[in-house]
Amino acid sequence: MKRIAVTSILALLGTAALFASGVENKTNLSTGYLRNPSRNTENSRPEAAFYNIAGTAYLKEGLWIGGGNQFVIKEYGNELKTGNALSAYEINDYYSNDETTVWLYPDLNAVYKKGRWSIFGNFGVYAGGGSLSYSEGTSATTLLFAGGAKSQQNEAIKYGLAAGAAQQTAATLTAAGTTTDPTTGLSVAELGALAASYGAISSEYGATAKASSQMAQSHSLDVTSITYGLQLGASYQVLDWLSLAAAYRYTIGTQKMTLKCSDADFVTVNGGNEISYDAEGYGQSCVFGIHVKPIDKLDLSLQYQTLSRIDYDVSNVKGNVAKYYDITNSKKFRTDLPAVLNLGAGYSILDNLYVSTSFNYYFNVFAQQNSILSETDYDNSMEFALGVDWRFWKFAGVSLGASFGNQGIKDDSNSTFNPVLNNFVIGGGFEIYPTEQLTVTLSALYAKYFDADYYLEGYKTTLSKKVTNIGVGLTYHFPNL
Repeated sequence: MKRIAVTSILALLGTAALFASGVENKTNLSTGYLRNPSRNTENSRPEAAFYNIAGTAYLKEGLWIGGGNQFVIKEYGNELKTGNALSAYEINDYYSNDETTVWLYPDLNAVYKKGRWSIFGNFGVYAGGGSLSYSEGTSATTLLFAGGAKSQQNEAIKYGLAAGAAQQTAATLTAAGTTTDPTTGLSVAELGALAASYGAISSEYGATAKASSQMAQSHSLDVTSITYGLQLGASYQVLDWLSLAAAYRYTIGTQKMTLKCSDADFVTVNGGNEISYDAEGYGQSCVFGIHVKPIDKLDLSLQYQTLSRIDYDVSNVKGNVAKYYDITNSKKFRTDLPAVLNLGAGYSILDNLYVSTSFNYYFNVFAQQNSILSETDYDNSMEFALGVDWRFWKFAGVSLGASFGNQGIKDDSNSTFNPVLNNFVIGGGFEIYPTEQLTVTLSALYAKYFDADYYLEGYKTTLSKKVTNIGVGLTYHFPNL
């Protein structure tokens, strides 16, 4: 059967993203981002291994190790407007939301600085990073199964008519005392077998149509998507005012989706109460960076991350109905992390007061950000950020920053699982220095998302999103290593 697709149902699982200013790419790679979203000129903390790899060459000598965890409080919502168009499936206007809190969202970074060289690495969540749970499904899955039910019923009718025609032909030939149909060359026995085969196919489509209709009326959805990343590289201070850096990045994407329906007819046809699958993909990319200090107090940075192509292989598919939506163990799809250009400028107004601005540009149009079910299409996206770091006391410092992200969204391509929305972000936090070597970070970020309308098969869905991140981090400097 031809695949049933709801236009741009989402990059189904590529996107359980907890915060991102690219459609896929994460920016909250460390707790330092929550404290101040303007990170692109970082050159005094090891989190530069995430945001400004060339800046690692300006760290104090020795070994730096940093890490942290983010706690994410979120609510994603989608409101479907169908009027009476789908009343046959008992589907009316409704609102469905997810409020799953994420308790574990770790990051780790390390830098070893010696002379003009630095070697660095990091581990983090580059995309996804959490779970979504919709007790009433989403607009996309509701319309997907409603459309599937209609299409499957049409197939049942088509094969039912074909079975009836074959039976009628066999009966006519038998009545006329003829054993072979002159038009098709089939014998009466063959026509009977064909009628039985068509009848069985018609019955299968009819039962599946009923099961899909039940899914459209009542189902739950659980999604988990995490793309881990490991990055290793080196930076060299070519001149006192210039450093260059390069790194290799390896990504591992894991996805799992489960759709459940308790209706007895669905359970019988499907062979259980769920449709589910697992998927795993791997990607590779490179990162290049330049850090310039034209004068002692001014920092300028440029960093470019190449596209990370992630090819997913689907496995462990459960549910007889899954194949009718092209969910099979042989399925492959791509959900790339697009290439990114990062620019930054920072200035030390005072020895203990640093202001900076950052700009990130995501090349979405050159990436495939698809799902197991369909394709999505976004324009390039961008993020502007401004922030300040002030060490107001020997034992403490404070940071504050804000950013605006334009996601390049369209009204015919988005995600009802993880809405992709323009946003305004404000973050702040404290750094506490119990000793010269130890830094404790306490930070929080609030993301204000702007609702957007998204049209699925002509039906209006209003997408909304609320996210608050709280972070705790530790950094330790071993100056004599």
